[in-house]
Amino acid sequence: MLRRTAMTTLSAAALMPVLLRAASAQTASGSSDAQLRQRILAASTFSLTSSEMALQKAQAPAVKTFAQFEANEQRATMQAMKIAGIPMPAQVEMDAQKMQMTQQLRGLDGAQFDRMYLQGQTTGHQELLQLHQALLASGTKEEQVIATLSVASIQQHIAMLQAMA
Repeated sequence: MLRRTAMTTLSAAALMPVLLRAASAQTASGSSDAQLRQRILAASTFSLTSSEMALQKAQAPAVKTFAQFEANEQRATMQAMKIAGIPMPAQVEMDAQKMQMTQQLRGLDGAQFDRMYLQGQTTGHQELLQLHQALLASGTKEEQVIATLSVASIQQHIAMLQAMA
């Protein structure tokens, strides 16, 4: 019995560094996943905010139609994340570049607004595509489900944006 206890203790001691590295990697991964979610939410917030503006300010009917689809999609994606139990911050802040573009869009109307909105949406969708693809590789099962659906939709939207540009 003493020999079995000693062997178990030695085995546990030998495995401890491996277990600690695995736990540390999970914590780091969880932290990077949280940062990834934050970046996705910031990009989604920009997309939603600028699309809501486009519903009022855009000139081209195709741009207004795209903006309505995009606003609806962003609201639905955020709702799906909540339903899936994905941690969501109470408030999402956009980075300085997105804030600046939002301010610029507020000062534009008509064709000028359309051009800048399409440019911002194209850049934003390319960013969202990369972020969701990263979430596919590292996220939880629930996040991977959302990302799988999002990637297909984002790819379609990029094609639509390129056709309108």
